[in-house]
Amino acid sequence: MISFFDDKTSPWMEDLPYEWHEVYSLGQTIPYKKHEAIFHQDQAAKHVYVVLLGRIRLFLTTPSGEEKAIAIIGKSGLLGECGLLGECGLFDHPTYNNGAITASKATLLKIPVERFKEAFSTNLTLAHQVLRFLDGKNRILASHTMQLSFYSAAQRICFTLLQLGSTYGKGIEGKRIITVRFTHQELANVVGTSRVTVAGTMKELERRHILSKDGGLYVIEDEEMLYRSVLDGLSM
Repeated sequence: MISFFDDKTSPWMEDLPYEWHEVYSLGQTIPYKKHEAIFHQDQAAKHVYVVLLGRIRLFLTTPSGEEKAIAIIGKSGLLGECGLLGECGLFDHPTYNNGAITASKATLLKIPVERFKEAFSTNLTLAHQVLRFLDGKNRILASHTMQLSFYSAAQRICFTLLQLGSTYGKGIEGKRIITVRFTHQELANVVGTSRVTVAGTMKELERRHILSKDGGLYVIEDEEMLYRSVLDGLSM
């Protein structure tokens, strides 16, 4: 395993260890279709959401309408917690600081901020979980900043594949199977490039026998060479 990569900075926040049963009675369960908006950036933050099923894409929007994905949040993830902290007085702006849209069919628990705030204020375990989740998102944002400042699109793709391997990889016979499924578009959204660039980079990695695909899952065939592709770039 390449020790350089922090397994807490993967933009895919799935298989999360959090348990939210203590707030299940505070809200209502709502099903969402794929590509359905949950809330918008700068909208008044009136609800906190727990992901029960599916994937949610968090993103930032520029004044001109361009989007930059932040993370993909899976089961047991939390959405809109900035509104909770704003209401608690820890931050000054009780609005959503990003947008959220479903990346698949999803089911969410929608909880009014005031009700979640009461539980957050009196339940130390719940408060600890929220803060741990926020720490994870902060690590991801720091990683995004570093990659966009110093890496090319191909390097960012390779870096993200290594992160996914570190976080969700399963080692078998010297290879590492990434157990999280993702599309080229999802990867493009996260690293800040086009789907065409992702497709070309993945094809080149497969041509060099650094990456392969087996049953819908990507396999890192040569982790050391993928690491070198981050450090030195991937000439195509």
